[in-house]
Amino acid sequence: MASRRCSVHFLMLALLSLPVTLAGQTPQAPPSPRRSSLRPAVGAEVGYSRSDLGGANALRVESRQGALTGVYLQVPLKPPVFLRTEALFALKGGRTQVVVDSGAARDLDIGLAYIEVPVLLRIAATRGRFRPVLFGGPAPSLQIGCDLQVVDPNAPISATCAETDVNFRQFDIGLVGGGGVEIRWPQSALALEARYTAGLRSVLPGVTARNRAFGVVLALTF
Repeated sequence: MASRRCSVHFLMLALLSLPVTLAGQTPQAPPSPRRSSLRPAVGAEVGYSRSDLGGANALRVESRQGALTGVYLQVPLKPPVFLRTEALFALKGGRTQVVVDSGAARDLDIGLAYIEVPVLLRIAATRGRFRPVLFGGPAPSLQIGCDLQVVDPNAPISATCAETDVNFRQFDIGLVGGGGVEIRWPQSALALEARYTAGLRSVLPGVTARNRAFGVVLALTF
């Protein structure tokens, strides 16, 4: 009988001490949005652009549709300042007119494909769910494709630049500037941004015709 009472007393003491033990354990708080935004992060982006060629020798060049897609690494410097290095596939070029053998004027579509590496300083708020963003910096790029197409409904003509006498430069450099708004979650962010890229170097030697592009980009940071 005495052993039975001792077992009951032991069980009651164990149950009474359980809340104290649980109270002594500190639950881990979920990471705050501010803390997660101050760590290095990677992301991907995709967007639409309209590009053309500007300069004294590109007065008749019209814009053409293009694309932007790539990945990036973002590192906090001294918040609200961040450094973002991107690797983008960018389609640029423009549309102008040429006279074909028949004597008629036809549109000439110039398609230039680049691997672009913008190095951007970004200023972004570190608090709140919706955060405005401003950014800018240089954007060196390497041409990986060049195509020319004469838009003729009767006899369209297309060729790579290597198959013609047109010698487009392989290396370009531009300046990027833009802004947008970022929606922040504890471990990720989604941003809608607009950017303008102005080329600093003529795409052709001996003339003045520089790349220009306006783009709208959707970026997801992990």
